[in-house]
Amino acid sequence: MLLRPWVASCHETGELLSDYVDGELEGRSLARVSRHLARCRRCRALLDSLTRVLELLRTLAEPAAPPSPALVAAVLERVEQLPDAPP
Repeated sequence: MLLRPWVASCHETGELLSDYVDGELEGRSLARVSRHLARCRRCRALLDSLTRVLELLRTLAEPAAPPSPALVAAVLERVEQLPDAPP
């Protein structure tokens, strides 16, 4: 029996943390996890770590700057100078 059913346990919070970060929790689950995070330093540290990892992953997924027109022209020129491949 839960002594404080209005606050999530560390285990429950850990299970729901990804959904919490993604904004997918609602209602009672959101309230329970939020109350737990307000009281538990360890789970807040886990939340901070998860948030940092997700931010780093987002920066890795960002596209690189497109190549300069001069580079594109130089590559195309070199490709055009290659000998034709045998049939």
